[in-house]
Amino acid sequence: MLQARKLINALVAGRRDARLRGTRKSCALEFSDDERVVVEVNDGEFGIAPESASEDCQLSCSLDDFLRILRGEQNLITAIMQGRVGVRGDMAVAQMFQSAFCPGDEQTLEATR
Repeated sequence: MLQARKLINALVAGRRDARLRGTRKSCALEFSDDERVVVEVNDGEFGIAPESASEDCQLSCSLDDFLRILRGEQNLITAIMQGRVGVRGDMAVAQMFQSAFCPGDEQTLEATR
């Protein structure tokens, strides 16, 4: 399913976060249809990591739940507590990547349409 990869590419294209300067972390997103995309932050700049890249954390969920989180309709931590999102690895990294896709910002909303 290329829909998730295209969506994530659109979300991270040109995205920077000055608060993450000096940070190098990665988070794998695994969707229920076995698609895996690794997003990385390198000195505040977001991008897609090579498929063989290792990750600091992994989030597993359906694409629908992922879209709900991006649109601000669902909080990541609440979704984890409800069992809608599985998390493995560093929870702080998972929270950092949630902030990369700010709910309600124009770039995120446009990409989820």
